[in-house]
Amino acid sequence: MLGPVIWSLLNTAATVVIPFLLFIIFARTGEAYQVGAVGIAVSILEILKTFCPQGLYEVLLRPETTREEECASLGLLLLSGLIATAVYMGVIVLVGRYMPDLQAIGPILLLLAPKLLFDVTSVQPQAALARQLTFRRLAMRTVIANFVAAGVGSVLAFAGHALEGLILYYLLQSMLNFFLVARGQMGRVRPTLGTAPLKALFREAGYSSAVRIVAAANNYADTLVVSGFVSAALVGTYNLAKRIETVLMSTSSSFSVIMYQPLFASRGAAPRSEIVTTAMRLTTVLFGLPIIIFVSFPEEWVGWVFGDRWLNAAPVCALLALSGLARIYGGIYGSLLSVSGRNHVLLIYALCSMIVGLGSVVLLSRYGLVWVALAIAVKSWVFYLVSAYLTRRETGPVIATCFWNVLSPLLLFSLIAAGATRAVALSAPTGLHGIPASVLMIALSSVVAMASVLVIYRRDLSKISNLVRVKIAEKRSPAKPT
Repeated sequence: MLGPVIWSLLNTAATVVIPFLLFIIFARTGEAYQVGAVGIAVSILEILKTFCPQGLYEVLLRPETTREEECASLGLLLLSGLIATAVYMGVIVLVGRYMPDLQAIGPILLLLAPKLLFDVTSVQPQAALARQLTFRRLAMRTVIANFVAAGVGSVLAFAGHALEGLILYYLLQSMLNFFLVARGQMGRVRPTLGTAPLKALFREAGYSSAVRIVAAANNYADTLVVSGFVSAALVGTYNLAKRIETVLMSTSSSFSVIMYQPLFASRGAAPRSEIVTTAMRLTTVLFGLPIIIFVSFPEEWVGWVFGDRWLNAAPVCALLALSGLARIYGGIYGSLLSVSGRNHVLLIYALCSMIVGLGSVVLLSRYGLVWVALAIAVKSWVFYLVSAYLTRRETGPVIATCFWNVLSPLLLFSLIAAGATRAVALSAPTGLHGIPASVLMIALSSVVAMASVLVIYRRDLSKISNLVRVKIAEKRSPAKPT
C-alpha cells in the first residue's frame, strides 16, 4: 500500500502545487483583466467538460471491462469532446459580444478549445491504466506534463508574454497528459460508434456524470456568475482568491481518496467516530493553523506572494480561504457518506450546496466581491455542519465534536494572532532591528500557535512519534532466517 499512496500523493502535488505556483507568476506578470478573462474561459471549459460522459471512467475501472466497451467508450468520448469543443468556441464568441475585455483577447482564448478535447478523450486510456494499477505511470505523466507546461509558460511570462504563456500552459498540459497516458493504448483500442456495448454502462455512468456536473458547477459557476456583474479586472481579483479555495478543495479531495474513504470503508460503524475525531484534529493542525495565520494577516501575505497591486483582493482571499477550510472539514463526512451506500444523499447535499451558493452570488454580486465571498464562506460552514448532522448516528454528538476539535482550537489560534498583533503594535510599532512590524507579528503568532499545538496535541504527537520509532526499529532489525 505504501507505493500507491506515495504515487497518489505525488500526483496530487503535481496537480495542486505546480499550477498554484504558476498562477502566482502570471498574477505578477499579467494584466488583471487578462487573468480574469482566462479565468472565465477556463470556467466555461470545465463546465462544458462535465456534460461529456466522463462518468464512464468509474465504470471502465471494472476488471471485467471488455475491449468492445473500451472502443465504444473512446468513440463516445471523442464525439462528445468534439461537440463540446465547438460549443466552447461558440460560447466564447457570444460572450465576447457582451464583455469588451474578453472580446479584446477572444482569438487567443479560442486556442484553449483543443484542451477540452484532449481532457475528455484521455478518460478511457487513463481508466485502462488505473485498472492495471499502474500508479507510477499515472503519477509520472501528471508530473511531466505539469512540469514541462509550467516551464514553457513561465519562460513566456517572464519574457513579457504572460497571456500567451498562460494559454500555452493550459493547452500543453492537456496535450502532454493525453499523449503520455494514451501511449501504448492507441494500437489496442480504436474508437467506434455504437450503443450496444454501452447499454449496461449507461445507468452507472450517468449517475457518476451527474455528480461531476454538480461538483463542477459548485466549483466554477460562481466565477461565471460574478463576471456578469463586475468588470474582467474584478473577475481577476475574484479568480485569484478562488485559486486559494481551489487549492484547499483539491487537497481535501486527495485526503479523502487516499486516507478517509479507505479507512471508513474498512471499519465498522463503531470506530468511525474515532476516525472522524482524528481526521478533524489532523485537519485543524495541518490546515486550520496556517489558514488562521493567513486570514489574520491577509494583506501582508497577498502582497508578498502575488504583489502589491492585488492588495484589494486580500479580504476576498481571506474569506474564501475560510470557505476552503470548511470544505476540508466537510469532506471528512462526505467521504463517510460516499462509502456507506448514501451517494444519493451526497448528490442531494451537493445540489443544495450549489443552489444556495449560486443564489447568494446572484443576490450579492451587485454589492461587491467581499459580500459574495462572505456569503460563500458562511454557506460552506453551514453545509459542513449539515454534513456532520447527516452522519450523526455514526460519528456521535455533532455540536460537541465540532466545538472541541474545530471551533475551540481555531478560536485559540485567532486570539493568539490578535494578541501578537497587539503586542508588536505596543512594543515595536515600526519594526525591530530592520525587521518590519508585519513580519514580527506573523512570526510571533506562528511561534506561539505552534507552541499551543505541541501542548494541546501532545498525546497525538507522542503516538505518532512512537509509531515512527517502531517503523524505524523494524527496518533496522536484521531479518530472521527462514
